[in-house]
Amino acid sequence: MSSTASANPDGKRQPRVRIDRLAHVHYQHPSLERANQFFKDFGFIPAKETSTHIYYRGFGSQPFIYVAEQSPTQERKFVGACWVVVSLEDLQNAATLPGASKVLDMPDDVPGGGKFVVLKDPNGFGVMFVYGQTLRDVDSTPLADIKTNTALTKVRKGQFRRYELGPSRVHKLGHFGLVVKKEDFKRTVEWYTETMALALSDAVYDPKTGEDQMKFFHVDKGLEWVDHHSFFLATAKPGEPAHIHHSSFEVDDMDTQLLGHDWLEKKGWTNCWGIGRHVLGSQIFDYWFDASGNIVEHYADGDLVNSTTPASREAAAPNTIYIWGPNVPLAFLTGKIEDVGRAPSALTGQPAAGIEGAKA
Repeated sequence: MSSTASANPDGKRQPRVRIDRLAHVHYQHPSLERANQFFKDFGFIPAKETSTHIYYRGFGSQPFIYVAEQSPTQERKFVGACWVVVSLEDLQNAATLPGASKVLDMPDDVPGGGKFVVLKDPNGFGVMFVYGQTLRDVDSTPLADIKTNTALTKVRKGQFRRYELGPSRVHKLGHFGLVVKKEDFKRTVEWYTETMALALSDAVYDPKTGEDQMKFFHVDKGLEWVDHHSFFLATAKPGEPAHIHHSSFEVDDMDTQLLGHDWLEKKGWTNCWGIGRHVLGSQIFDYWFDASGNIVEHYADGDLVNSTTPASREAAAPNTIYIWGPNVPLAFLTGKIEDVGRAPSALTGQPAAGIEGAKA
């Protein structure tokens, strides 16, 4: 891993917090009951429910991957994201960061237990580091060992693809992304990459100005293969406040993704964009608005990278973000459910989410 370090108030440099993976994201919802209806249709499994919180898991080892909290203000809000650190030493290192809490014990009613440290990023979003959680046994999946036959390679012999109607089987939290003010973009990039072990996978720049407007980061684990990105940052349109763009969750494969798409559609939920295939990261994507109007994504078949994988820098254009699928909709650019069904040409000025030039 890189030896890049962050600064303490006394000016001394300290090693970046080594992270192993994303743990969970935390949102507040105006109606916890309505949110629960959506997330069960989305494929989450409730791991623990209290009067104010629901902790959801997938079929992977993480004790929970999403926290839905009853909003105290009746407004939806992205609270923050949590990362699993490599060691207790890393957690103690995190506690020395400016504005960080001390090392705390996870409350008894939170699945998995462990210890944590919490602080805020430059935009006020929560950043939590956790260590010592009790992991789950991974749920078995009947499709895990069934391969795909291609025209010239027939590896599935005497095995049949048989599915049940229902939600997609969510495995884990794959990534999330923030949209920040243009003037805060560089500072936010520096904060995240100097605070924790994140490395650049790809960048997208404005062809008119040459300035970067979106960056994708993977967990820096050296030669170990990791997901193409666990986090991204993008620039907001003028006057727009910093906000979450979307959180993304991995599913088994394209078949179960399409089954989940049909399930959500039949249940009356609102599709944002998809199904299609991204370019940077290569994921098959399917974006939906949850019951509170936040964008969440199912994805499958993403790229893996390591420290030997060169980072690219691409000009923003329609084929920068997808190679097949529906045209980029206005709702994806603005993040507003009321823009569903409206064409991107209706958008004036700089598109949101840092993808200027992505209008189809």
